[in-house]
Amino acid sequence: MEFLSERHIFMENNLNEAAIRSFLKTPNTPQSITVLETVDSTNAYLKSRITETTPTGTTVIANCQTNGRGRLGKSFFSPSDTGIYMSIALKADAVADISLITIAACVAVCAALESVADVRPQIKWVNDIFVNKKKVCGILAEAVTDPKSHIINAVVVGIGINITTQNFPDNISNTAGAVGSGKISRNRIAAEVIDNLLRLCSDITDGRIIDEYRSRLMLIGKKICYTVQGAACRGTVLGINEHGNLIVQLSDGSTDVLKSGEISLGSKNFV
Repeated sequence: MEFLSERHIFMENNLNEAAIRSFLKTPNTPQSITVLETVDSTNAYLKSRITETTPTGTTVIANCQTNGRGRLGKSFFSPSDTGIYMSIALKADAVADISLITIAACVAVCAALESVADVRPQIKWVNDIFVNKKKVCGILAEAVTDPKSHIINAVVVGIGINITTQNFPDNISNTAGAVGSGKISRNRIAAEVIDNLLRLCSDITDGRIIDEYRSRLMLIGKKICYTVQGAACRGTVLGINEHGNLIVQLSDGSTDVLKSGEISLGSKNFV
């Protein structure tokens, strides 16, 4: 009986469109959800298929990625059956301020994990989500531009979440982790992320999105290292502004405002 119970849990957790739609607040939104067993990258797959008529919210989800991508050319470990690897297309004319899309995506994922997995995620600016001091999610937003006008007509938001992933590669084994146990529904989390992101992006200039992001920020009061125009800098994080930029205080009392970039902090500073 125990074997059947575990098998039942596994089968219920297989990613499929019908199960995901059953958890959506509006089952027919988004119009298109494609679930793939394996793909090189959900972002690459979706970007290559976006047209002028692609509706905002179009979603691609994979059970496995062979070439999952992160920021700054990094890879995202994406084994079968244990994670959610998804990309959502947001048409630029449907989002008032596309610079806030990554902020909204972080809030959307955190809210989904809190609701479904009963965990308390924290955000490492700008796009990494941690649970129990381990990175469980990375977000990569990529613009899709018109080849002639070079105007951004859509943004593809890639979201990779380690739900029950174990046995990480050596180069990330000390920093990567999973949300929890095998009893967490991947279909429900995927649905909640979709619902949350589309709701937040429908009114992305609402200041409460920044407030929600700020309340989960793990860096406030921490000393960080970063680079500005090739120069190494160090300072203490004060918070973020209304645009989601990181505010850092230097030793002389002046401040830097970081719009993007990679930051690091020693292990003693992790909360």
